[in-house]
Amino acid sequence: MTEELLFTLNVPSSLKDEIVDRLISLPSITGFNLMKMSGYSKEHSLYDISEQVEGYREFYQFEVLIASDEINNLKNSLNPICQPAKLRFWLTPVIENGHF
Repeated sequence: MTEELLFTLNVPSSLKDEIVDRLISLPSITGFNLMKMSGYSKEHSLYDISEQVEGYREFYQFEVLIASDEINNLKNSLNPICQPAKLRFWLTPVIENGHF
């Protein structure tokens, strides 16, 4: 049985639609979660003026449940969008999932 992972990616609002389009186009992705979030960082130099005043930056967070043997295809597909923007992602092992 293939291990499943939760791929999490934080994306600025300007790239949200491009990431959505890319994820929808991948045959190994059956769906994903998308949430609006506020990101806080000690590195304010990348923030615009309003973000510096507010103290946070608005992002969208994507969550994708994916088989471990498909993760390289996912990262390779997202790389042209994510790498220039230096977007952060992480992988979390999934102990169990299912439907009720």
